[in-house]
Amino acid sequence: MYFSDKEQGQKDRILEDITIDIWNGIVSVFEDFKNKNHFSENFPIKCDEYQEMVCGFDEELFKSRVKSEIPNIDIPIQIKQEESISWNFDKYTILDFIEFCYKNITEAEKDNNKYNQRHYQYYGHYHFKFKDSKKIKNIFIEEINKIFERNGIVFYLNSSGEINRTIAKAIEPLINKIYKTNDNRLNKLVKLSQDKFILPKIEDRIYALEKIWDAFERMKTYYMHKNKKQSIEELIQLVSKDSVDFANLLNDECKSLTDIGNNYQIRHFETNRIEIKDNKHIDYLYYRMISLIHLFLSELEN
Repeated sequence: MYFSDKEQGQKDRILEDITIDIWNGIVSVFEDFKNKNHFSENFPIKCDEYQEMVCGFDEELFKSRVKSEIPNIDIPIQIKQEESISWNFDKYTILDFIEFCYKNITEAEKDNNKYNQRHYQYYGHYHFKFKDSKKIKNIFIEEINKIFERNGIVFYLNSSGEINRTIAKAIEPLINKIYKTNDNRLNKLVKLSQDKFILPKIEDRIYALEKIWDAFERMKTYYMHKNKKQSIEELIQLVSKDSVDFANLLNDECKSLTDIGNNYQIRHFETNRIEIKDNKHIDYLYYRMISLIHLFLSELEN
């Protein structure tokens, strides 16, 4: 942690746009791993004399593969000197590149017993051996996340090498909560929604909204022997703990969230429904719904 973080606190992780400076930092991490041959197992230069041995990193092979998997990426991968018309990366291209790098990292070690002195006109080269080390992958994660954290970027690389989106600390326990009610389908809908909500792309997060509203509608019929109106009334009575005022508050909130689901493109997608286009709006609606879901499901858990 830097001194400024200790004195002033860390930046809020709310920004999504990846600037040239941030890109250059990512490239510097990539270059470091490339120069240490940690991509060489998957993109190898083979020794002319000992074909089974790897002696370096084939950058042309790397560029061909990354371009085939991430078509929008600008080749070659390099530091950008200044803002220009050539800076046309969208953030998802950059995030895909980070995931691509993580997937292709293996730990390279010089094989001191395999030094080839004759190759390359007698300049010589080392051969490398590799191991699928979590340690070296974790170093990559730490370096990338340090850049995102210091610049207040909302994204981070998780322990599985996937880009996720940070969430508000206060709401984090609700997003990570695994519910165990008697309705397994309800539990799965909530979990599916939570998994999609932390992904970076807005399409996934809109899908998360759809699923949490599906869970809400499913929850209303928790007491299957009753109709939806009677079931939600019994749930409200259970949660309100005999407080008439709180029961009225919950009833109003349930009606309000039902209206939101019907009027916005969450449960219905007719042209007269309101489209959701902003991640902050998604956050607000999701946090509001997950808080209500948690209040109810916590009472229904086994």
